[in-house]
Amino acid sequence: MGRIDEIIAKQKALAEELELAKQQERDAVLKDIKEKIKMFDFKASDFKGVLKSRVTQKQVEDFLKRKEAAKIKPKATSKKSS
Repeated sequence: MGRIDEIIAKQKALAEELELAKQQERDAVLKDIKEKIKMFDFKASDFKGVLKSRVTQKQVEDFLKRKEAAKIKPKATSKKSS
């Protein structure tokens, strides 16, 4: 089990390193974007179409709730006349 424990420890260390690197790069990208927004004098309205096209987590959750409710709800059966 010694080798497995070593690999698991390395995996945890790499996961932490990955999160730190992602946060640092995210911060740098966000800073760059903010500078460009200022430089080109963008307004929130310039991004209206872009931001509206994104699906929010709440929209996903609402969709899944409706989908689950549709599964549970008994379907109406039509009566056939012979």
